[in-house]
Amino acid sequence: MIRTIRTIRTIRCVGSPVVVACLVIAGALSGACRSAPVVDVEPVAAHWPVDCPPMRRALPLSLEAARDAHRWAEIRRAKRLREAAVPGTFLREAHTLVDAATLSTGGICLATVADLGRMIFEHEYGFADGLGAGGSAKSPNGPFRRVHGGAFGGPETISCTSCHWVGGPNGAGSELDNAFLNGDGESVESGDARNPQALMGLGVVVALAREMTVELQQVGSDLLREGSGEVRLISKGVDFGVLRLTDDGSLDLAEVRGVDADLVVKPFGWKGNFIDIADFAIDALQVHMGVQSDALLRIASADAVGGGDDPQDPDSDGVMAELADGPLSAMIVHLALLEMPIVEPLIQREELGPAASGLLGPTTTSFLDDFQRGRKSFHELGCAECHRPMLVLKSPILELEGLPSIDLAASMRQPGLRYEPSLDGYPVWLFSDLKRHDMGPANRALHEQRGVGKDHYMTPRLWGVADSAPYLHDGRAPSFDYAIAGHDGEAAAARDAFAGLSMHEKGALRVYLMSMRRQPRLMIP
Repeated sequence: MIRTIRTIRTIRCVGSPVVVACLVIAGALSGACRSAPVVDVEPVAAHWPVDCPPMRRALPLSLEAARDAHRWAEIRRAKRLREAAVPGTFLREAHTLVDAATLSTGGICLATVADLGRMIFEHEYGFADGLGAGGSAKSPNGPFRRVHGGAFGGPETISCTSCHWVGGPNGAGSELDNAFLNGDGESVESGDARNPQALMGLGVVVALAREMTVELQQVGSDLLREGSGEVRLISKGVDFGVLRLTDDGSLDLAEVRGVDADLVVKPFGWKGNFIDIADFAIDALQVHMGVQSDALLRIASADAVGGGDDPQDPDSDGVMAELADGPLSAMIVHLALLEMPIVEPLIQREELGPAASGLLGPTTTSFLDDFQRGRKSFHELGCAECHRPMLVLKSPILELEGLPSIDLAASMRQPGLRYEPSLDGYPVWLFSDLKRHDMGPANRALHEQRGVGKDHYMTPRLWGVADSAPYLHDGRAPSFDYAIAGHDGEAAAARDAFAGLSMHEKGALRVYLMSMRRQPRLMIP
């Protein structure tokens, strides 16, 4: 599941380390960045079977969606009963149902893969599946620890859905779901508090980040070819600073901002340190549940997986091959096809032009005037400088390692991508620039994470923000007002400007933020 990287051009530079998932360039970039290749995922020649039923993703409140919700309720109940009778049954069967070879040859329908991936994402892991570490099942204190023990993690939960639930399936976490990363295993003060982020539209986010990476790295390649000068690093309207060429022919990244020296946009994690869905999923399975995928064992260091004598079972829990590449890939497909949030009330197309097709337009709500004034304040206060409302995706085709290409426009859950001819692409109302920013001492972490500075954080995606409280990386903000007040560093000016608004003006901005929500859907427990 780890992305392979095709090197097109090598660039000498000065910078920081790249995350472990970039296998080809990780060795060259460990410590200080010596090269920044143009990256791309090698497409798989195979295609999904042609005789599969179409990926019809029902509208959330349709009769078809209600029937699907009932079907999944029955599936969950049956699976839990089987697991109660014979623990470990589901994952053992999942390894048989889908393997990496079958996926790479397109031997199984995409809908089947996505459904299996959803089951794996929702699965409640037990000791038979590899939950925790050696001795966990017999420990008098139980298997969990909220404060992580260094890079190894917790575990602190048994399933992805136990932390990603606020606002609906695959949502955010409550203030009680915080994990404390890189701690001493005991003291809350030793770890960095992290609140679970909502998982929506992830395939679209990956596609956007890859297009930005290609654009940024092409700028560097063009500068090298020219042999002198400097250039601004801009992609999709986002300014990443200035790139210069030194007298000795090296790239000077001293004024590059918000991206690592490899010029790879890493959109996932509060720190912006995971390149792909697979990267953060592999890490999350280990640090939050102690489930060690085969992919993790191929790349991780001993401090992250445990110091056991058996390399196939480094956490010494007696379970080997806990999650193979096939089931992991299925879970990645499920996450990649999750729906995008919406913006309500729908504003008139005349106001924003054709680019507003991603919004729901006009509404009869009495709050429409507040919405429009709040949108204006969002821009005037400077919020939109980092929380950029819309980025344009040029291609909906997503390449995931070891899988045939996926057309997000055709396969995502609804609401999904809509092509806009006037933009020559797909407008994505993301409300993020996919760039890291210095958030000041008020948000300083205790530890560096994968080389990212203690004060630096990726601009969180505000789509769906109305359904994802609490806010900020540590979940300390219960409302929009507290979240804005918690801004610092580069965002201090916007924070202070908001503080100076009248009560009436603040209310309009809150209405605008409340419009960024998920489409309601029927859920059956």
